[in-house]
Amino acid sequence: MKTVHILTRQALSRRHFLRGAGVLLGLPLLDAMEPAFARMDSQKSVPRRFFGICNNLGVLPDKFFPAVDQAGRGYTFSPYLEHLKNFRDDFTVMSGVWHPDVDGGHPADICFLTAAPHPSSGGFRNTISLDQYVAERIGNLTRFPSLTLGVNGSRSLSCTANGVLIPTENRPSEVFKKLFLGGSPDEVQAQARSLALGVRSV
Repeated sequence: MKTVHILTRQALSRRHFLRGAGVLLGLPLLDAMEPAFARMDSQKSVPRRFFGICNNLGVLPDKFFPAVDQAGRGYTFSPYLEHLKNFRDDFTVMSGVWHPDVDGGHPADICFLTAAPHPSSGGFRNTISLDQYVAERIGNLTRFPSLTLGVNGSRSLSCTANGVLIPTENRPSEVFKKLFLGGSPDEVQAQARSLALGVRSV
């Protein structure tokens, strides 16, 4: 016996939503923007994302990692991880991970996402960072393939395929403007053209 599906509403295109809103927004993929029957398989429409963060000064291990005898899913939260207890099923805590041959003390943070060896050597050349490697493969699923952010003028930890540092954006106001404001009339028109052609902004 065949199942009959009756459509009672049409999918709302992202372009029409943006046009009606009057500004260009950094929108997630909303349910109303999907074809009606695509919503039946929501797993196919949820973009996967990667988030990497480096705390240059490190953490106190006993305050961050669960106790050694607490290994496994039922571990007791450490003081730092207690703040993430509502997301227990969404992350995994790993310890003992290190990059062989990455030396040089604190300046070695430039290899945090690359694991390029011997950053303190004279002929050092970095490699592509993990975030950019991921962006090359799934970045087309989101409006911006990659956002490289910094705090208080911190240097970038993201590198291109040639090992060139990608500048960070340290001003929250500029990040907000990029994600949520429309920009100049020319920028709005250029963005509208990109949306019409199915081209994503960089």
